[in-house]
Amino acid sequence: MASVFQELTLTWKGEEYKVKPTMSLLNKVEQDVSLATLAYRSSKGDLPLSHLATALAAFLREAGCKVSPEEVYGELAQAEPEEIHAAVGAVIQAAFPQMGKPEAPAKPKQKARKKAGKTSNGATSTT
Repeated sequence: MASVFQELTLTWKGEEYKVKPTMSLLNKVEQDVSLATLAYRSSKGDLPLSHLATALAAFLREAGCKVSPEEVYGELAQAEPEEIHAAVGAVIQAAFPQMGKPEAPAKPKQKARKKAGKTSNGATSTT
């Protein structure tokens, strides 16, 4: 069975780190931070930077970077909102990959055509 997780590239202090999430990594993160809660609170505009820093540090360490959650938190505290949004998006995408085949866009419904027909009493009706 192929892994459902996609490789993630994170940049820390100008250096790129690649990590492919595993269940083991996600379980390590979830010992400290609920990824579902992180995603939910992010969608509500209530993102705790300390939780994001904890998750990002775990991903970076898995990729071989020697970094602490405190260091990541310090960088996030000075980051632009777009950078924070990108970081949380990467963590959420890594933790909750798209499952299965992407759905095809729904086709617009066609208007039903009216048909003329005979009723039991011989009159013509349309439906």
